[in-house]
Amino acid sequence: MNLQRLRLRHLEILLAVDRHGSLTGTADALGVSQPAVSQWLAEIEAALGVPLFVRGRQIQPSPHLPVALRHARRMVADSQQLQRELASVSAGMQGIVRIGAMPVATAGLLPHALREVKAQSEPLQIEVVEDIAAGLWARFERHELDVIVGRLDERAFGPQVRCEPLFKDPHCVVVGRTHPLLRVARVSWTRAARHPWILPPQDTALRRAIDATFLDHGLAPPLPWLVSTSGMLNQQLMRETDCIGVMSGAAAHHPASLKTLSILPLRLKSDVGPVGMVWDLKEPSPALDRVLQALRDSAQKVTN
Repeated sequence: MNLQRLRLRHLEILLAVDRHGSLTGTADALGVSQPAVSQWLAEIEAALGVPLFVRGRQIQPSPHLPVALRHARRMVADSQQLQRELASVSAGMQGIVRIGAMPVATAGLLPHALREVKAQSEPLQIEVVEDIAAGLWARFERHELDVIVGRLDERAFGPQVRCEPLFKDPHCVVVGRTHPLLRVARVSWTRAARHPWILPPQDTALRRAIDATFLDHGLAPPLPWLVSTSGMLNQQLMRETDCIGVMSGAAAHHPASLKTLSILPLRLKSDVGPVGMVWDLKEPSPALDRVLQALRDSAQKVTN
């Protein structure tokens, strides 16, 4: 193995082959000849000391390829981020912080923290991507995010990351202001099961908590009328139909205070984890430190 022979272009070629699925497709996309792509791959394999593809009528991935791809994605992402951060500093900024935010963080915590950062004297470039946990963790593992703000689960306690809980935020069962359940004397899970539900995807911690609550009450979990992670869409449908949804407390109390949605007196049997932040174990930048501290300060203020 001689990694000193690897150049960034090698890694970009490797990722392009994976993306396009063939040497011919890669060559066409990059505007080079197929023998040139083959030569690049041969140089990569020589530098790594292992075969990445099994040659035949068509190239097939070897067991080493997924490992090489994972590290190549990180190295290319880090090099791109280096260029962008240097450009940011040259423009008078302290740096760039890329934040991955789950919906629970965008309701109050993150806007408050960003206002705090903006009020500070030294300018900082911030990029925010909102997504559910699965999407954010995929980006984080590709080194496309510096910090995730949202619900903490088992991934937040892995060996390569640091995490910090900020506050607990129980979920609420939410309906529109004209929902039939608001006119009954006693709201129960049995009554709620008779109405259509907007639910999160099956493989999420929140969906498992909702299903467990119905099972604990001796009920089959409802088949969702809609599976959605869109907060805006879910709220509009709850306002306009008799659908029931589940929202974080931080997200639910604002429309409830505006009297556009109502919170039912139902509680999940076991809620998901606390709201917190996760970042890489690598040495944090001064810019990231500022954002982390603003999140800590804001968490105390929005929960008081």
